Amino acid sequence: MLEQILFTACVTPFNNNNEVDYDSLKNILIMQKNAGNGVILLGSTGEGLSLSDKERENIIKFACKQKLNTEIITGVPNYNIEKAIDWIKFCNKLDINGYLVAPPVYTKPGVEGQTLWFKKILDASDHPVIAYNVPGRVGVELYPEVVKNISNHPRLIAIKDSSDSIEYIVKYKIIAPHIEIYCGEDYLMPSMAVEGSIGLISVASNAWPKEIRKYVQSSLKSEKFKDKFWWECSKALFSASNPIPIKALLKDTNIIKSDYVRTPLSIKDLKSRQTLINYNNIITER
Repeated sequence: MLEQILFTACVTPFNNNNEVDYDSLKNILIMQKNAGNGVILLGSTGEGLSLSDKERENIIKFACKQKLNTEIITGVPNYNIEKAIDWIKFCNKLDINGYLVAPPVYTKPGVEGQTLWFKKILDASDHPVIAYNVPGRVGVELYPEVVKNISNHPRLIAIKDSSDSIEYIVKYKIIAPHIEIYCGEDYLMPSMAVEGSIGLISVASNAWPKEIRKYVQSSLKSEKFKDKFWWECSKALFSASNPIPIKALLKDTNIIKSDYVRTPLSIKDLKSRQTLINYNNIITER
């Protein structure tokens, strides 16, 4: 079982020559360690699909060498089942804590196809697996019927829900009440906590690791928020395709050296950096 209430979906920093910036990556990882947060690497925030196999291998090995003393999860950024299993076999040998696995992108499989996808991955894994519902990126939902089909597999321990709704957590809890749910949308954490979410997988905590941890703790205590600050702040981080806004903010606050994102993303799609800076100033002053 995973014990973290907060995982940071880490960005992958690049330098202006389009190479992985390991100094900046180390800075992010140490920030998360010091805040007590777990980390998720090579997901959509980490531009996992834009990395080569060798880059992914080097990044996950680098993270393991940092001896973070926290839980490390890796995404499985592939829609080819054989390559996905190859990645899992590589990572099975490493000192990590699990995998984050979405339905395969682009192919839009139905219930039977998704079930087969997850069962093959679960069978190949030596580590726990978090299934990932993210229909906005994948093109289809993680079907409740699929959750039912795989819910008794010993490697499946949780679901991350990034559906932009609390509807799925209710469905998943009805169909598989023993499977834990992580909120995948920063702004929905208070509502998801009410419905039984045990924690958050966050983009915002790249920039504000301690502050978001307190926000999650308050949400889990069912504390009422007097304002909608985190709602508005989190929404601003998705004013362009993730991870464009968070990388801009991390660069502007000197956490990473460059806001470079790989094609097909472009930093020019972010219309305003000042809004994010304003939120950061408010958080700093609190």
